[in-house]
Amino acid sequence: MEYKASALFAIADQLELPILSHLARKPGVKALYRLTVRYHDRRAADSVATLTAMQVGSPTLEVIYRGLFEQKPLIFRVEPARYEAFISTLDTLRFDRLPDQPNIPSFGVDGWLLERAAGSFSTSLMLTPERASGVYASLVALIRSRLPEAIREIRT
Repeated sequence: MEYKASALFAIADQLELPILSHLARKPGVKALYRLTVRYHDRRAADSVATLTAMQVGSPTLEVIYRGLFEQKPLIFRVEPARYEAFISTLDTLRFDRLPDQPNIPSFGVDGWLLERAAGSFSTSLMLTPERASGVYASLVALIRSRLPEAIREIRT
């Protein structure tokens, strides 16, 4: 499982993205969420999607695909109601207290790393959509329904 976590954290590092907890300390930042997606079979470009909520203005979602678009992000506005529904459901699922999904195989499955940061607080968990059950399946369903742009597969 440590190998899987390293591979997921390495994607943001290779894309030269700042650590989420560092971004969360910038003035005006209310909360940040980041979803890193790694495709085990390379059917699509690995990606990092960062949802940023500022004290003022609408939330934005920036998605960067490894090896595509000169590493420039695709930027989406997220309607406040959709953002609120997303964070409300995360709160209901007690995301901040969840451990990594148990029994994630070391190979043969896609990996997701979901992170949250606000102020000096940060947390993350690993999951795999193909094997998710219970609360982890609810997290997968939440992302698919509320942030479909974050998991859009782009073939390489």
